[in-house]
Amino acid sequence: MEKFEYRAYIKTRALLVVSAQAITDELVLVHGNQARKYSTVAKWATLFKDGRESLKDDPRSGHPQTTYTTESIKRVRGIIEENPHATHNKIEVLTSINRFTINEIIHNALKKRKLISRWIPHELTDQNRKNRVEASKENLALFRNGLLRLCDIITGD
Repeated sequence: MEKFEYRAYIKTRALLVVSAQAITDELVLVHGNQARKYSTVAKWATLFKDGRESLKDDPRSGHPQTTYTTESIKRVRGIIEENPHATHNKIEVLTSINRFTINEIIHNALKKRKLISRWIPHELTDQNRKNRVEASKENLALFRNGLLRLCDIITGD
């Protein structure tokens, strides 16, 4: 059951002067563990008894959840394409998007990572993967033949 449906039921029962505990008991009887808690029912019952009409939540203050949008992704992509050396600080100044969101956009939406002070695609091409497999097979063969020791191998990301 959706929260609006719960609230509509609470509103109807509260306006019929049914107690919050009785409303809670009815909801638990029908919905079991999914029913709203007594404190929630009591809060909404009081609001409806005091004349509240709307079933919707009141608007909340704070940071809007709209910074991770297709518009902001396009803006960050444009900045990185224009200047692959752009830093988080530079992107933050140009877009007015916070650092955390910029990081999320770059890594999750654009799938890029910083390498040698440049933003590059994070995924390997098929040829890169084949080259890595071949190099690994060659090193493994050298290791098995005793021509290569583990301390002779240098790796990196």
